[in-house]
Amino acid sequence: MKRFICCILILSIMFSSGCVEKSVQGNKNEELKDYMVYNLGKAPEDLIMLESYDLRQQDLLVNLFEGLVSEDDKGKINPAIAESWVLSNDDTCYTFKIRENAKWSDGSDINAEDFVTFFSELLSKDIDNRYAEQLYYIFGAEDYRKGKCDFNDVAVRAIDKKNLEIRLNYPCNYFLNILSQPIYSLRKLNDSLKTWKKDYKDILYSGSFIIDDLSYNNDITLKKNINYWNEDSIKSNEILLTCIDGSEATLAAFENNKIDLFTNPPISEFKDLVNSGKAQTASSSDSSLLIFNLKKEGIVRDINLRKAISIGIDRSNIANEILNGTVKEALSYIPSNISDGMSGKFINKVFFKKDLEKETAQSLISNSEYEKNKQTLKLIYLDTLENKKTCEGIAKKLNENLKIKIECQGYEQEEFSEEIKKKDYDMAKIDCEGNYDYPLSFLEQWISSSDINFYGYKNIQFDEKVIKAKMEKDKIKKIELSKEAENILMEDVPVVPLYFYNNIICKKDSIEGIYTTNKGNIKLDKVSERK
Repeated sequence: MKRFICCILILSIMFSSGCVEKSVQGNKNEELKDYMVYNLGKAPEDLIMLESYDLRQQDLLVNLFEGLVSEDDKGKINPAIAESWVLSNDDTCYTFKIRENAKWSDGSDINAEDFVTFFSELLSKDIDNRYAEQLYYIFGAEDYRKGKCDFNDVAVRAIDKKNLEIRLNYPCNYFLNILSQPIYSLRKLNDSLKTWKKDYKDILYSGSFIIDDLSYNNDITLKKNINYWNEDSIKSNEILLTCIDGSEATLAAFENNKIDLFTNPPISEFKDLVNSGKAQTASSSDSSLLIFNLKKEGIVRDINLRKAISIGIDRSNIANEILNGTVKEALSYIPSNISDGMSGKFINKVFFKKDLEKETAQSLISNSEYEKNKQTLKLIYLDTLENKKTCEGIAKKLNENLKIKIECQGYEQEEFSEEIKKKDYDMAKIDCEGNYDYPLSFLEQWISSSDINFYGYKNIQFDEKVIKAKMEKDKIKKIELSKEAENILMEDVPVVPLYFYNNIICKKDSIEGIYTTNKGNIKLDKVSERK
């Protein structure tokens, strides 16, 4: 009798928590299932997300929260919480009109003052924010970030309840592109976002969905936000996000009908999935780079060695053989799908060939210090299968063709970050994100004062070109200066472009309405499942 009562209690607890119906371990074909299942991958540690970058984890931000503006799959900037905006005659002052029906998930009004508070928190010197420099276009933002003034001196103010004014230091024709990023989705940066896995009920949401439940294995149940200003456009009442980590395990769950949608399948299975119609690709602005540690005294400071390596890499082999067509060869530093801010695309020049340039590379090596001192170079990388295969492939080819000896070493995330800050490596394979849709997003990361430039590259001419491009009012001249800056970067070769990522989306035929932003984030508001 005691055993019977105990079982009844356990079943009662399980059903009340929602774990039985929502868990992907259960039978997905059961009649109770009436929601789409998307595998997010590894769940984020917090919902503040200002310290690190993960495209898939940021999918949570774009679906739970919304900013002043949003970006569509073509890169077009659309009204979001701001229904409209006016730009001053001198192109330095934006006035955003907040929607009358913009509300938090508890039904309370979203007002201009909420954005003032939000920007003050984003720029606070007390919060770690790798993106803070992007907002230095705003008058007073840099001084406030550095503790030199109060936020009252920053040009972000509420004119009244529904009108927000942001004044810039100088014209920035891609400022709305910056604001369209997921990290500028409106949220209250409080402890509930840090401890979201247990406090998700206390969070105020501003986007299409809210978190309604979180199971013991981190399955996240999203429910339609009934107080969202555009609630009628949301197609699904409920969506389940799973957090299966690892491409092989995710594909197995997909094949066993436990999930309906996921990204980035195993490299070895990519072509079969495309041929079967289960996978589709979209371009991405994210790239993979080889960087040289110029903080270290020694051989990598030899520019002939760096140039030899840059043209001695077989990009076609990496993209098509090692990574099975999942990426695209990077023949320039800035991707070809980036906007020029004038309704066109940024086009500079092709710096590299897809195949290695063996003879030219050998000539450069013969004139380098490496020819006199054939030491082994240390190449470090974040320990993933893709990175391991790529780095070992690069090392093998450079040894075969140029007799350059390279030792590859992978590290877990924390260790890798620490290694990058040290001087005890020669090269590192890193990923570079396109923060916003404009060429300066890529170039400003390499100026000597950038918080992201850990690698010791410093060229005064390059710094001046980037700073002039940022301050230039004429849109054509801004692009010309950006081209000149990219030319300097590629001539100095502190960094070697390897490949541009593709966004690879695998989904069941029954899933409709999936789309990605130009940045690559998956939006779920239009998703429905065909019965």
